[in-house]
Amino acid sequence: MHVTSIDRYDIEPGTLTEWTLRPTAASLKSDIPPSYNQRFHLDTARAHGFGRSVWMAGSLDLPGTLDHSAVRRTFEIFIRRHDALWTGFDVHPTRIERLMVPPDAIALKESDPVRFDDPVSLRAHLRTRFTAECDPLTFPAYLFAIVQRPTSSTVIAAFDHTIVDGLSLVIALRELRQIYDLITSAPATDDTQIGKVLDDPGSFMSYCETEAMDTAVDDSDPRIRAWSRFYERCGGTAPTFPLDLGVEEGRPARQASDVRLVLDGPGTARLEENCLRARGTMFTGVLSAIGTALQREGGPLHLPLQFPLHTRHNRRWKDSIGWLTATAPIVVPVSAHGSFESTLTGTHASFRTALSLKGLSMEQVRRGVGDGYRRTRTDLFMVSYIDYRKVACPEQLRAMNAHHISNVTVCDDAQFWVSRTGEGLSLRSRYPDTATAHSTISRFLDQLESVFTEVVRNDITTPVPAYS
Repeated sequence: MHVTSIDRYDIEPGTLTEWTLRPTAASLKSDIPPSYNQRFHLDTARAHGFGRSVWMAGSLDLPGTLDHSAVRRTFEIFIRRHDALWTGFDVHPTRIERLMVPPDAIALKESDPVRFDDPVSLRAHLRTRFTAECDPLTFPAYLFAIVQRPTSSTVIAAFDHTIVDGLSLVIALRELRQIYDLITSAPATDDTQIGKVLDDPGSFMSYCETEAMDTAVDDSDPRIRAWSRFYERCGGTAPTFPLDLGVEEGRPARQASDVRLVLDGPGTARLEENCLRARGTMFTGVLSAIGTALQREGGPLHLPLQFPLHTRHNRRWKDSIGWLTATAPIVVPVSAHGSFESTLTGTHASFRTALSLKGLSMEQVRRGVGDGYRRTRTDLFMVSYIDYRKVACPEQLRAMNAHHISNVTVCDDAQFWVSRTGEGLSLRSRYPDTATAHSTISRFLDQLESVFTEVVRNDITTPVPAYS
């Protein structure tokens, strides 16, 4: 899975056709409340207004001549399987109401084909269309597209973040390819038979209902006390990137992006080997490297940040399309003497403590800490890690030329997505498009690559930082 942003998405041009949901019946109001993540996202969208959608898309390549009717049927079956795709929101100044389309009213509208002869204009068109159609303030907030060529086609499924998370994109690409193959290999197979071949997708709506029934937790719970201490360390708010990015709190600037391969496959394997030898893990090694690199650039010896965790622990949501994540707090304790091994030991201990806090929804956390938290920025300092070799068949993802594509919008903090594939370790960075941020992030990323190189060479006792 190649993790990238729309401005860097490498796609071969061709003839584009789009499919949008146009139900045959009116949508109905639903009593199922938005999940915490959905409400947080919708509150942000309400503040920013239309046109700044944080959409996510997945793409895959199909070889040979495209079966047009099979593609349309593939999209329809896929939508009917996942109730997250039946719903959207009517967002008012003081309330948010969920809307739902009956699954038997699912129908798609197909656009006229448009020919693109270069990738730049195709990317620009896709960005414009996805931003318009996948906005959380619209319903439905997703779109399917096909780029056809004489010997191959690219399928793209784009969704607002209220509908999907990163793992959902993997599930979507796997299912779309599986459904298409089933239809084209046995056209007489009906939808029910296809459904029996696929895994039960579960219900994201039931997940939202379950989350809404979570009981309140106060500061007598040690997990709430741990979150309160973390927010107190961060000044009563979420963690922020510790170096200057040239933006004011709560005043997002246009977003900049960086996508790079920081280690090749053998180098990544060596990094993991050295992290395990030091009794850490790949993820805690990555966090330790980030903390070390930042400290060398003048950052703190104790680096607070948050990282996402999936909440698909119940098997009924294992293959659901939806936003099923929470975040956990961690403080990376950077060695004052430059020892990466010492930093890793402390980071891994902090990581184990962070895992002990799971079981709480973010709604419970926010209510539990009460006035101990206030939102001061649109974004927060976050590091995400996914090993795609463990969440899907790596050969299948490689064969499909699978991509995870994110929009480029606005931001007021820095966020990082680390992904591991057979090709190695990749990093996508999101940060404000200011001169200060470009300089800061460039130095940090160069420093981070230097740290990784040192660890791979087994030189895990790094030089004493200049800012100790």
